[in-house]
Amino acid sequence: MRKISCTVSMLALTVFIAACDKKPATSTAPSPPAQSVASALPAGFFLATEPEAVVPVKDAKPGAKVGDKVTLVGRIGGSKDPFVDGRAIFTLVDQRVLACGEGSEPDACKTPWDFCCEPRKELTASSATVRVVGSDGQPLKTALINVGGLKPLARVAVVGIVAQAEGGALVVNASGLYVTK
Repeated sequence: MRKISCTVSMLALTVFIAACDKKPATSTAPSPPAQSVASALPAGFFLATEPEAVVPVKDAKPGAKVGDKVTLVGRIGGSKDPFVDGRAIFTLVDQRVLACGEGSEPDACKTPWDFCCEPRKELTASSATVRVVGSDGQPLKTALINVGGLKPLARVAVVGIVAQAEGGALVVNASGLYVTK
């Protein structure tokens, strides 16, 4: 449990340090071929229909307890790079949080999914970490970006089990994803 808390804390720190970087998004490594990533995911991982009774991230956080089954909805984002390189992990932000440029004033932000126009406190309260773990309980060693429609600002419903819910963090081990087309 301590190892998970430390890992999540480091992930959160990395996400928030990068949150207001206004440089164009670049990738240091090419995305893995979708077919090889898909074969690493559990059968039926990408759901054909959106689950019922989805709960916005911000609404789910206060009552979440380790071991609870949850069905969250949000958008991928929260930093310049919301996907963890080489791991099946991404950040999900409550869909009610406006991305840069979605408000009343136009914004030329090159990475609107970092939500840097929002106060950090609001972003933290509205974010969750989503992981796909293997039988060993560790995140799969594969990137999820561009797989099954997963990309920054994609609307995603996540079905999973709460792995951590302390100190304002919410980590969900996903058993299924529905990506809005």
